Amino acid sequence: MEREFYTISVYVDKNENLIGIPCGESEKFGIADIDTVLLLKAPYSAKQTENFIEKVFNACYTKKHNDENPVSTIERYTKKSGFVNATADLTLISLVKTEKNYSIMPTFNDWEKGPLCIDDDERIILNPYKEGEMYEHIHDIIMVYVKANAFYKEIAEVEEKKKKQ
Repeated sequence: MEREFYTISVYVDKNENLIGIPCGESEKFGIADIDTVLLLKAPYSAKQTENFIEKVFNACYTKKHNDENPVSTIERYTKKSGFVNATADLTLISLVKTEKNYSIMPTFNDWEKGPLCIDDDERIILNPYKEGEMYEHIHDIIMVYVKANAFYKEIAEVEEKKKKQ
């Protein structure tokens, strides 16, 4: 490993597609997302998922963050204005890779602030990890934070409709 750590953002949409955005150097922020987006369409296997995650990590530091552009990579990808808007229908999984381990951090989508890390549910796995291990954590996060979240959103929509009637 050339660097002390690598960090990526993996967004999951309602269809379980994975949108990977690697980091790079930034004069303004130190490290920030770069103008590279990789996509893994569902359905996918454990091996495809883990290959995708490593491909996104390998894209880190391949270019610098575009400090001149105030619009984030995910905003440009979703074509929605504002980070909170761009991430409203997505679930972010933040991943960090060091020489010794990986940190996999799910987020909760706050409707005013956007994705907020859930520190209590951080998952740490050794680097290198066992085949299928990374996938198990990603899949579990999708089941808990994407699938369950969609269920709660539907309930909220039904409740809102009842209030209006």
